[in-house]
Amino acid sequence: MDATFAGKVAIVSGAAQGISSVILRRLVEEGARAVIADIDEARAQARVRELAGRGCDVRFVRTDVRRSAEVDAMVERTVAECGRVDILVHGAGVGVHKEVVDLTDEEWDLQLDVQLRGAFLLSRAVGRRLIAQRQGGRIILIGSTSGNNARVRGGPHAASKAGEIQLARVLAMEMGRHGVTVNVVSPGLTDIGGISRSTQTPEYQRAFVAQVPLGRLATPDEIADAVLFLASDRARFITGQVLCVDGGYSAGKLAVQGPSVDAYYGQIGEA
Repeated sequence: MDATFAGKVAIVSGAAQGISSVILRRLVEEGARAVIADIDEARAQARVRELAGRGCDVRFVRTDVRRSAEVDAMVERTVAECGRVDILVHGAGVGVHKEVVDLTDEEWDLQLDVQLRGAFLLSRAVGRRLIAQRQGGRIILIGSTSGNNARVRGGPHAASKAGEIQLARVLAMEMGRHGVTVNVVSPGLTDIGGISRSTQTPEYQRAFVAQVPLGRLATPDEIADAVLFLASDRARFITGQVLCVDGGYSAGKLAVQGPSVDAYYGQIGEA
């Protein structure tokens, strides 16, 4: 077992399933102690049993990241049981896929509250602890390519992820003097089959991959690679940044190719 994060304590929200569960696994495999902050008790407890059976130190604290009292209590319990906290990864998320005119107030609020309000509440609670510890730390928000590339039926998702980016930039400026780095990892479409209750239709996957220069979906471990890099000492001078792990999807419009006109306005090849 790698000891990169030996002695470190990580909180990972949404780690009962999906990409966050892989990030959690990778952190504890590399020596961290970790806390799952999630509302899915059955899946979270299953993850704890699985990883504990492999000698990893993982615990579950049921936490609704929309509620400040629960977030604060989870961080306090983490410190009480583990002695400290060093790393926050906020990956909790929900999916609401409708056009804006068809969204209810509740659907809009759910996605903004889990993904953006949750980022604020967790960053505030963990940030206060990191300041008090006076030993620096890492805050990593899991964003999305939709944070800077809009898509149809993604209004609340895109808005929340764009908000996370600006929140991280502000936090980076405010927390820098305390030795705390704050960054965003923005995955492209990722193969989450078998690790998430969310699904992607084959048609959507094909349409997305057609716009990815590397020509495939990401794997969850490739997202975790980026998170673990930013959580490590190798990234100690990187803060306020957005790292897109998307196979080049966010670089531009792959479908738009060739010159926009047949001639170059007489500027090339003329005497």
